[in-house]
Amino acid sequence: MTELAKHPVRCAIYTRKSTEEGLEQAFNSLDAQREAGEAFVVSQQGRGWIAVADRYDDGGFSGANIERPALRRLLEDVDHGKIDCLVVYKVDRLSRSLLDFARLMERFERRGVSFVSVTQEFNTTTSMGRLTLNILLSFAQFEREIIGERTRDKLSAARRKGKWIGGWPVLGYDIQDGRLVVNEREAGQVREIYRIAAEAANLEDVVRTCAQRQYRTKSWTSQGGKAHPSRPFQRMTLRLLLSNLLYTGAVSHKGTIYPGEHSRIVDQQLWEQVHQRLQLRSASQRGKRHRQQPSPLAGMMFCGECGRALRCTHTRRHGKRYQYYSCHTGKETNVCSEKPIAASDLESSLLRGLERTLGTNLAWVTVRSSVERIECRARSQRISIRFRDGTETEFELKKQIRGGVRTRTGADDNNTGRVPRVRQLMALAIKFEHLVREGRAASYRVLAEAGHVSRARLSQILRLTELAPEIQEELLFLPKVVSGADPITEKALRLVARSVDWDWQKKRFQSLKG
Repeated sequence: MTELAKHPVRCAIYTRKSTEEGLEQAFNSLDAQREAGEAFVVSQQGRGWIAVADRYDDGGFSGANIERPALRRLLEDVDHGKIDCLVVYKVDRLSRSLLDFARLMERFERRGVSFVSVTQEFNTTTSMGRLTLNILLSFAQFEREIIGERTRDKLSAARRKGKWIGGWPVLGYDIQDGRLVVNEREAGQVREIYRIAAEAANLEDVVRTCAQRQYRTKSWTSQGGKAHPSRPFQRMTLRLLLSNLLYTGAVSHKGTIYPGEHSRIVDQQLWEQVHQRLQLRSASQRGKRHRQQPSPLAGMMFCGECGRALRCTHTRRHGKRYQYYSCHTGKETNVCSEKPIAASDLESSLLRGLERTLGTNLAWVTVRSSVERIECRARSQRISIRFRDGTETEFELKKQIRGGVRTRTGADDNNTGRVPRVRQLMALAIKFEHLVREGRAASYRVLAEAGHVSRARLSQILRLTELAPEIQEELLFLPKVVSGADPITEKALRLVARSVDWDWQKKRFQSLKG
């Protein structure tokens, strides 16, 4: 028996079609792609190639991203060592994105999986083959962008003709044959809401009146069968209803209003009256400054390292507001290494430290009239103060003890130390990715809701999985730090992960370490 026969090459055939059009036919595009792939595998039987029984078909999924169910199953089987070769009809069936394709190829190479396109001959083991592959993929991405531009042009033309081009149904209209048709029962409710809004003093009064009359949003079911039940009106849903141009029989596209094909529900004069009374126009809010955060030390606090003025910022967590003083560097290249300091800690310690000089029961008016400049070094917990009479003093911030914060003694530090934060975040990012990949979490959005974190914060953590595998491994096995700040921060790693060049990532990571 030959060596090839002992070790057959298990080939998976992947097919994809961007739209669902024609998939209901007995023999569709996916079947044609698979048939071509199977024929190619049969032609390579002399080399020990065999097609696996599992089908990996993505019908109705774009190649612009890799969020596709069949592709996710395929990648899982690749990671589990069930596949030796991937066969596609054309390169763009796998991906139309250069970045996604490069990452997929790197993943295949790590698992020893080869890649074959039936209609395009190339060999990725040579530099010329890789160049050919990149050229083919560049044209695939260009074609995707051209298709996107054509689609946008088509939607723009439909808007100019007053057509409804899809979206969530609105209260007062039903959808029949792709057109908006007035629902008389709901239309009467919409007119009544507009009459209430025209007489109300503010939007909150309209919300309360709608709640008393038990007015609710539209109930509808998507084409996929997902039900969207009606809900009581909230401030935002009511604002959207009262500012919707559809009710005047018009459509808006890129700031231009066109007559619509559908019938009017609300009179134009009433619609404009509501806007003027409740000031719903977005233009009325432009140029207004947000309320500045009060800071008793504004203009006096400076960073002890770089000399910049400290700004008072805030964040919210579990409904509570926390204020901080931070060294704001914006987009400057010289990033200050000083960390933010809690406003409550700084202000209370400062008042206690000034009591021996300015007296007890200090007020901020007294402090501002006596002090010229305050420099803070958050890492060393030192405060330097220069008074208006030319004298100076310096003292150490008192360490704050808060409920729920674990403290350690020196003996504990020497024995166990603490786990670096980036090590914990790296493990968490890998765990999140596995939960979604294994199907234990339906999506990253569901995962964020389950973990009580924002989707933006989850994206920040998951950015760490874009680091080179060697960097991820080193982060996971970082030694415990006995004392001091972490030498490598999450923010710095996120900047490193933005590059797709792993060699550059490794060089930058080494510079961060030392």
